[in-house]
Amino acid sequence: MIARLRPAGAVLAAVAAWAVGLLLLAVAGLGGRVGLHPGNAALAPPVPQVRLEAVGSRLGPAPDYLEVGNRPLLNPERRPPAIETGEGAGEAPLDAELTSILIAGDVKLAILQSRENNASRRVRLGELVEGTSWRLVEIEPRRAVFEGPEGRREMALRVFSGVGGEPVTQVAAPVVPGRPPVATPPPASGAPAPVAAAPGGAAAAAPGPAPVAEPAQTAPVTPEQQVEAIRRRIEARRAQRAAEAAAEQAAQDGTKQVE
Repeated sequence: MIARLRPAGAVLAAVAAWAVGLLLLAVAGLGGRVGLHPGNAALAPPVPQVRLEAVGSRLGPAPDYLEVGNRPLLNPERRPPAIETGEGAGEAPLDAELTSILIAGDVKLAILQSRENNASRRVRLGELVEGTSWRLVEIEPRRAVFEGPEGRREMALRVFSGVGGEPVTQVAAPVVPGRPPVATPPPASGAPAPVAAAPGGAAAAAPGPAPVAEPAQTAPVTPEQQVEAIRRRIEARRAQRAAEAAAEQAAQDGTKQVE
């Protein structure tokens, strides 16, 4: 019968059936217990109290999971990887020489040269020497003190011996009138031959070393580059002083022999 009704008639029939159902429920007592909340809060029924009891951890004690660490799931060998402590790297001896010291305001550092491969390492005050357990604890203009496993070790600034480095100009000995010219000692390996003295009592002075043209710098100079440039100037100056001292000593020895 419902299938024969039109859509509008079916909707009206459904609404009528719903209304009849609500009427029957109201007659049966639906909504009879629903009322307004009393104005006095003391007359309201008490709210039930909820008590929570402490419950222990459900994960269990830690020893139950030791096997997880002994046999990790993500390791193909099911064994924990070996941990490298790296203690052997810090016990390397301090086999180096103190070549330069820089003290400029708050910057205090020493430059060491390894005896094994002649590599230079810069160490600031309070830092460890790379690859060793030696620490720079004290620094002065001509010495540095390191502290390591063997105690304190003091290193003096190395004096340049004149061998190697940039070639320096040999100063000719002065010629006294009426005396034969004094022969100068042979130069060290890698140094240019000295200039012979000119007759007539005038010593021919060899031209000084030409200044090294520094390449144009397109980027700002870093502190490490400044330290390296200062170290090179110091070594060149020491070599020049050593050569001058050797020439003066040779001139004095030659004068004594002539007398």
